Amino acid sequence: MQNNEKKLMKTQYEFDNQEYIILNKCPHCNLDIHPTVQNTYYFENNTYKVYALSLTCPSCKRDYFILNDLRDHSKEKFIMSIPKYSFNENALVKNTSKKFQNLYMQSINAELLDHEDIAFFGYIKALEVLIKEIAIIEHPEAEDVILFSNLNACLEQFHATNMHLFSKKLLEVLKNDYLYYHNTEDFHTSSELVKDCIDYFLHYLELLLKTFKLNNTSTDK
Repeated sequence: MQNNEKKLMKTQYEFDNQEYIILNKCPHCNLDIHPTVQNTYYFENNTYKVYALSLTCPSCKRDYFILNDLRDHSKEKFIMSIPKYSFNENALVKNTSKKFQNLYMQSINAELLDHEDIAFFGYIKALEVLIKEIAIIEHPEAEDVILFSNLNACLEQFHATNMHLFSKKLLEVLKNDYLYYHNTEDFHTSSELVKDCIDYFLHYLELLLKTFKLNNTSTDK
């Protein structure tokens, strides 16, 4: 379920003999970039040392900020990006509902802020919304059944042809996410499996919509 597009991640960025943590993608256009520094700003009090990098995307030419906590004992340098990362320009995500987009984006930004518990459940719930949206497109007559089914039941009944693509570990996580969360120390590492599954269904949805469009065009002729 992997594709060649690089995933959103934090990455090291050196400027003026100082190492920062930034995002590998532009928060505006979503492209994988090496941004240009326009300026740096420094804020300090008795507790915090905050650096703000003013960056420009070489692709869309828009500006944004990355804030870092550069205290010596700080475990996590990255604080936030301004604006927050979004999928405004992502065609795959544009195919989905606002409910999915909100859940997915909130999960991504929670993960960037190291809120791993929230991100874990958010990704699973976003996947459920996406899978049910696709199932309703393919089986509109079964909308009530789809809406009231749980995630695994929906997968087994309406996406059976895709099930062989998923790892046993992913299916274990989806079968009982709370039990997995309760019993597994590194539960958050499974978020990558769930995100891969979301990516797969985003591409599946794109292909499905293109197929419907081609079929409708052929019928009109």
